[in-house]
Amino acid sequence: MKRQFLSIIACLLTFASISAQDAKTVLDRASANFRKCPSVSVAYTVSNGGDSEKGNITLQGQKFCNNMSNMTIWFDGTTMWSLNKENEEVNVTTPSASQVAKMNPYAFLAIYKKGYNVAFGKNTAQYYEVVLTAQNDKSAVKKLTVHLNRSTYQPVSVVMSHQKTGDMNITINSYKKGKKQADSAYQFNKKKYPGVEVIDLR
Repeated sequence: MKRQFLSIIACLLTFASISAQDAKTVLDRASANFRKCPSVSVAYTVSNGGDSEKGNITLQGQKFCNNMSNMTIWFDGTTMWSLNKENEEVNVTTPSASQVAKMNPYAFLAIYKKGYNVAFGKNTAQYYEVVLTAQNDKSAVKKLTVHLNRSTYQPVSVVMSHQKTGDMNITINSYKKGKKQADSAYQFNKKKYPGVEVIDLR
């Protein structure tokens, strides 16, 4: 009886390991497909606490320019510029990985390899559901639930669960491949925004 019990436990542990590996492999495939593109333009809708907003983000590796109705954010891989269009102010910061994740619906492709447990959720015939759970309780993004198209491995939706702001639901409305952009496309250009106050918080 004891031997049978141990065998069952061993099988369960093996199954869990294989399941996690398969889920990570799906993200590896999604990441590889994304990085094959010189750049990608994504239209999305984000909702949080009953409010919703549409945006468009252009991505190139870790770099991105995220344009929303009241804010534009540039990130060149190190520095982030956040333009508040209403106040005509730009905050310049060196963000953490979790801060970048809040501004980039594709950030899970950069963070899933470290600091998160990866497992399948409820897969369907149309998409994979991959759940990333933070290993550190203090992580700002404590959980991500990602739905990926089974054929293209492109994200369909992302739910980010934040420690302070709750769930942020992101729906991907369109996905277009583009040409490689100059590095300046992911940096704030003061000449294009005369009169805007630059606040350096680094």
